[in-house]
Amino acid sequence: MERPLKVGIERHNGTTVVSPVGEIDMLTAPKLRASLLAATNSHVVVDLRAVSFLDSSGIGVLAEAHHRITVNSGELTLRKPQGVVRRALEIVGLAGWIED
Repeated sequence: MERPLKVGIERHNGTTVVSPVGEIDMLTAPKLRASLLAATNSHVVVDLRAVSFLDSSGIGVLAEAHHRITVNSGELTLRKPQGVVRRALEIVGLAGWIED
């Protein structure tokens, strides 16, 4: 049985930390997108340490958020992706967004 995606949002000193837990795929990517749209600070960190799977839908959401945030002079970083999630980000050329 598929686990639903849970997403936490915390704000600290001008930074919004979005922390998804679970798998990010075609069914759960809209929930991540909604959480990222709610992130209004200029620096957004997506903490990926608890994400076990990331498909192209999730990568698209991250790319869309990165574009929206950087166009508005902000910064989006990806924190601590593990295993296959890190590998997927590296394959599509997003390794430069990773902060360990």
